[in-house]
Amino acid sequence: MYSGTTVSFFMGANTPLGFYSLFDGLYDAHDGWRAYVIKGGPGTGKSTLMKKIAAEADARGLYCERVYCSSDPHSLDAVILPGLKTAVADGTPPHAIEPRYPGVCERIVDLGAYRDDGILRENAAEIIAKTDLNSAEHKKCVGFLAAAKSVTDDANRFVCAALRLDKLKKFAGKLAQNSFGAVSDREGREQRRFLSALTPEGGVIFGESFNALCEKHTVLEDEYGVAASLVLHILKDAALESGHDCIVCPCPTDPQRIEHLMVPSLSAGYFTSNIFHTYTGAPDVAVECARFFDADVLKRHKNRVAFDRRAAQEMLDEAVGKLANAKKLHDELERYYIAAMDFDALNAAGEKLIEEIFSARA
Repeated sequence: MYSGTTVSFFMGANTPLGFYSLFDGLYDAHDGWRAYVIKGGPGTGKSTLMKKIAAEADARGLYCERVYCSSDPHSLDAVILPGLKTAVADGTPPHAIEPRYPGVCERIVDLGAYRDDGILRENAAEIIAKTDLNSAEHKKCVGFLAAAKSVTDDANRFVCAALRLDKLKKFAGKLAQNSFGAVSDREGREQRRFLSALTPEGGVIFGESFNALCEKHTVLEDEYGVAASLVLHILKDAALESGHDCIVCPCPTDPQRIEHLMVPSLSAGYFTSNIFHTYTGAPDVAVECARFFDADVLKRHKNRVAFDRRAAQEMLDEAVGKLANAKKLHDELERYYIAAMDFDALNAAGEKLIEEIFSARA
């Protein structure tokens, strides 16, 4: 599968309802997958170990998915190796993973075995305080995201009132027929990945993953995201009915909406472009979603919509600030745990794990 290709995604997002996880799609126990679930506190080497596993996959020319953390987009949450039917993941909150088939499918890798808890207890008060403050900053972030969604929903009431749904459905149906063909006896499989996420550094999007998996680009220019999402839902259903596997990329602040869609078997990608994730380049097909709206209806409400969008952006900026505060606290916590780790023993155990992963299904 896409030999030698490395792509990056998120599988968790900070949303108005709290942390939203797609980690239930990491592996399939019913299809012979193995999962290594890594436990351990901050700074215990989980991300470093997964980066070594991903580097080994790259060296062997294997398709590899790097899953990054939306609270620290430089840290790995998981590595997925479909060619080996193997996933390695950080199993600690907020994306806690508990084995359903322990020993058969999942194996716990406890990095706490290489930690001197006595050193941590000497700093217990500081660790507990910083951990609680970190959680509080994440809760504040959720509050600002909820406020942003509230005003966005208000704007979308007027946007949806201007939507010419019949025209949109007709266009999407024709595009789907031309792209995917007739209904197949085989039902395609859906994978869900976040291509973008709100992080302590603002919005981050892995556009290079879209380019790596898709040579043919259809770009939906939609400043509101409403029309594009409806088109993508129609395309996704049609692709699955035609037997094509799809990678569905939800909106990180409203996961019920689709932002991007990839159909790797056709090397076809469908990208929503607006101020939050702008497409750069020359698409094969460009769709201006303004064609699906009644311009007069939008004009009557343009001031209210503009006000709501400005307010939403301010709330999003505040949410990013809270994530940045949480990241700073997390970094401070890591220093306590790093001081308590036996990295020689950990590195030796990591090398054995890497050998196990790549030799078992060589």
